[in-house]
Amino acid sequence: MKKTLLAIFCFLQATLFLTMAQSGDLKNFPKGTDPLDVGLRVSQRYVSEPFRNFDGIKSPPNEVTYPEVCAWFGALKFANVSKDKKLLRQLEERFFPLLGSQKHLMQKPDHVDHTVFGSVPLQLYMQTGNELYYYIGIDFADRQWQMPESTKHAEQYQNFLDRGLSWQTRFWIDDMFMISTIQSQAYLASKDKIYIDRAAYQMTVYLDSIQQPNGLFFHAKEAPFFWCRGNGWMAAGMAELLKNLPKDNSDRPRILREYQKMMETLRKYQNEEGLWGQLVDQPDAWTETSGSAMFTYAIITGVKNGWLDSKIYAPIARKAWIALNTYINIDNDLREVCMGTNVGNSKEYYLARKRIVGDLHGQAPILWCATALLEK
Repeated sequence: MKKTLLAIFCFLQATLFLTMAQSGDLKNFPKGTDPLDVGLRVSQRYVSEPFRNFDGIKSPPNEVTYPEVCAWFGALKFANVSKDKKLLRQLEERFFPLLGSQKHLMQKPDHVDHTVFGSVPLQLYMQTGNELYYYIGIDFADRQWQMPESTKHAEQYQNFLDRGLSWQTRFWIDDMFMISTIQSQAYLASKDKIYIDRAAYQMTVYLDSIQQPNGLFFHAKEAPFFWCRGNGWMAAGMAELLKNLPKDNSDRPRILREYQKMMETLRKYQNEEGLWGQLVDQPDAWTETSGSAMFTYAIITGVKNGWLDSKIYAPIARKAWIALNTYINIDNDLREVCMGTNVGNSKEYYLARKRIVGDLHGQAPILWCATALLEK
């Protein structure tokens, strides 16, 4: 009798959990998945350690890595939306050593993955009013469109600049999160439309060059695979850009249309648990959480801003957020994060990639999601 009652209770609890996950409510969440609580736990996990290296490597890094920047930026945005002054102070204090004892770790705007660093001081400026952060960050944004003083690739870079593109153009799928983020922050901090306008134009050129007819993106021309995190960078990059792009920008309708096309395809590939596979279109692929979190952020942002039909996409976002929380362990680390991945030549290559726990590629978009859910 007791076993029967326990079975009934478990069934009812599971049914209730599933029903809540499938509703379109992006405000009220089951216990343990409230975005304010999750964001605080993951933020505190982030500030609990010094700067980290790539892929779980234990040795100290040689620089502030771009996953670090993305997590730092995410934690700053979360501190702002949650009005957490203590967290903001912790995140600001993290910057001080880069001006002194750890100045060797300070990035230089000499590569697209390095230039995104400027989004951190710009966000610090907008929250603290300290103009020192503004000048550091705006220099990174400006130099993304200025010819380097010394380079062996002057002709190639000048060709990009003559076309209105950043000299850091590579046509890699992560570029358009990195570029959109730093240029959007520069626009918000300076109110000068040149930053956001050039990022928007850059996005249209990338869309023309690398987006596939179904709205997704191959890892590279020579790697026709829809790698989850690679597509996540593009999804989050378009969402981040559209969120800040003035409505009168001439490139906005094009970017919005391609964003919506991508979201429609992602909707079709969401798996039973509510997330996406390491290879988005392959049903036998393992669930990869960093790309899934980036997709979730992009969908939440689309629903909140009215770019996506809330009746269709809000349940998708809710189910994904709740599912992501099942992958956060007791240490507040996200599991099943694909390690850094270069271009591969087979499906097996991608499915065999190492899965890391607590990698900042995954911690960062969890913070973006929590922030997006809390924003008005």
